[in-house]
Amino acid sequence: MTELKEIKESKEGKVLEPVKRLSPTSVNAWFKCPREFYYNYIEKQKVKPNIALVKGSVVHSVLENFYRGYKPNLKREIKRLFIKEWEKQKNLIKQLELNPINLIKEKRDAFRIVMGFYNKLKITLDILVKYGKAENERHAYYLTKPKLREMYIKNEDLHCSGFIDRIHEDFDGIVTLGDYKTSSKYGIGLNQSYKRQLGIYALLYENDTGRMPDFVSIIFLRYGEEFLLEVTPSLMKFARDTLQETWARTRSVDIKDYPLKEGKLCGWCNFQHICSGKEEIEKQKRLDKLKKLVEDDNNEKSKS
Repeated sequence: MTELKEIKESKEGKVLEPVKRLSPTSVNAWFKCPREFYYNYIEKQKVKPNIALVKGSVVHSVLENFYRGYKPNLKREIKRLFIKEWEKQKNLIKQLELNPINLIKEKRDAFRIVMGFYNKLKITLDILVKYGKAENERHAYYLTKPKLREMYIKNEDLHCSGFIDRIHEDFDGIVTLGDYKTSSKYGIGLNQSYKRQLGIYALLYENDTGRMPDFVSIIFLRYGEEFLLEVTPSLMKFARDTLQETWARTRSVDIKDYPLKEGKLCGWCNFQHICSGKEEIEKQKRLDKLKKLVEDDNNEKSKS
């Protein structure tokens, strides 16, 4: 598709224009379903908050702040950080209107993810001390501490930007980029969307630092699993080709250029109510109800 410089208005009067910069998330959205990409990044439809996003935000913030510096009681510190970050989300949580039982369940689930991370780290710290790799827990903490907790990178030539959750460099100078996930996935193997995302992070990092990372990884916090993917020239080419293709195919603001994936509704999507036509049906029901109320009111007035 040739690049289109078009700008127009939606039915709601909002100005529509192509995205100015991609991200690994938006690229995956395009490959998952072009129509979802359109609603999210072109029309910028509002997405209802959900508890999964809240938990993901809390967990990411806890882990980022946990590595700001060593505290004598790491277990107590990570618990304190969790309470603090959960409290920050209280206004958003109220909007979810969860019943108290489900809210407690979800909070406990987020806490288990955080404590699962700590328990695994604690084993590593103890082993480092036991086998003489570290003098004490403090020393071990700084040995395992990421080189960078979070790194924002953008590249105008690639038309892309993103946040890398952690960057680790080991004793031999091996650099690994890590991406935290709070999803329920477990078991071996990485699907194409993970490979796509990791490849883009590696490409952004190389273009920013001039050094190709050795590995990229997905860290599934819920089950304490980490999947490594070696960074190779073929992975970098795959990432570059993916970005170029996505950029070229998202220059339009015409919904016809963003078809449903395989011509059918996705099993789960924030915009399924629009694609299925339910939104229009509900809107028409509200209009019919309002029209009837007006007619009834007019009838009552004419009788009097």
